[in-house]
Amino acid sequence: MLRRIFLQIAFATALLVPLLPLSAHAAGDSVPYSPEVVQTALADGRAVLLEFAAEW
Repeated sequence: MLRRIFLQIAFATALLVPLLPLSAHAAGDSVPYSPEVVQTALADGRAVLLEFAAEW
């Protein structure tokens, strides 16, 4: 009985997953880093992604 319920839920989930957005898109171009920009974005409730590169 539990196996049948599990399979039904798994099947329904497999059908619904492609309908969900898989990635978020930024509202604009990148902004140069500064602590003030990060604090302002966090205070506004926005997500912050810090992307950096290093040359070794």
